[in-house]
Amino acid sequence: MLVRMPSAAELLAARARRVTAIRQRVIASVVASFVLFWSVVAWNGSTGAATSTAEQATTAETTTSTESTDPYSDESPTDDDGASLSTSQS
Repeated sequence: MLVRMPSAAELLAARARRVTAIRQRVIASVVASFVLFWSVVAWNGSTGAATSTAEQATTAETTTSTESTDPYSDESPTDDDGASLSTSQS
């Protein structure tokens, strides 16, 4: 029984076929990931939640017009115009 060794050209051709198959799989997975990511963004919106300008304006208006009646609050009532953000929780 005689075992024939492949020639260098055959080995290079086989390697080229393997490299081409791997490249095609990588490209297909990148494209699929890209499509999946943008599909999720399109489905959920860019921030993940739908908001409207009217809701934000109402929330901002009610937040700035109320004063804290909590006796344990560190904030003292001031006469600011509400232009700064507050980090305290009410």
